[in-house]
Amino acid sequence: MKPILLIFLMFTIAACGTTSKSKRAPERVVPVALNIGIPNRSSDLNFVNIDYYRLKVLDELENFQSVEFTLAEPDQEPEVVIDFNIDNFTLWPRDERRSRRTLSRVVQVATDAAGKPIYQTVRASVDLVQVQRRSNARISVNLEVKGTPGKKFKRSFAPNYNYSVTYVDNIQGDSRAVDPSLYFARSPAMEPETMDFLFQLSGEAVQRISNELRSYYRN
Repeated sequence: MKPILLIFLMFTIAACGTTSKSKRAPERVVPVALNIGIPNRSSDLNFVNIDYYRLKVLDELENFQSVEFTLAEPDQEPEVVIDFNIDNFTLWPRDERRSRRTLSRVVQVATDAAGKPIYQTVRASVDLVQVQRRSNARISVNLEVKGTPGKKFKRSFAPNYNYSVTYVDNIQGDSRAVDPSLYFARSPAMEPETMDFLFQLSGEAVQRISNELRSYYRN
């Protein structure tokens, strides 16, 4: 009888846990109007999908919130209005610099009769390639939460984002002379696209808006 009683108690506890979870109130849905403005659109932004960018910003804003944000429909009154203006976006030309270097390292090549390691200096010549690309913009945000007590916030940001990567190419000699961290980076990584630069530049502004909203809806 004891095993049967134990099983009954386990099912009872599990059922109670499921019931308590089901009673938890769902997150309140808050309609948001997220207006992306580009007063002086540069040619770099001509092929950027602004609708996709808007969804990415909304997704970041929603992280760690106690409510669920959704884009307001055209016929729906938004509770939150965010004007997000991107001005003077500049994506500087790609800068690649290549220099020939001679590298050397001391490596273990064998052991002697007593089991002690035998070392040798190995050398190699490589092309050290450094790729950089700079970007900057001016981003101004205007936040309004309607209702009581409501909230307003306005601020401008002047962010910079610099992409930089270093790798080696054209190795001649003993490849063991190349530091492993460089050896395994023998080809350039996938470089960021314009959208990636734009989103990196938006990071500080998006984080600040998110904090303001979290503070409001937490109270």
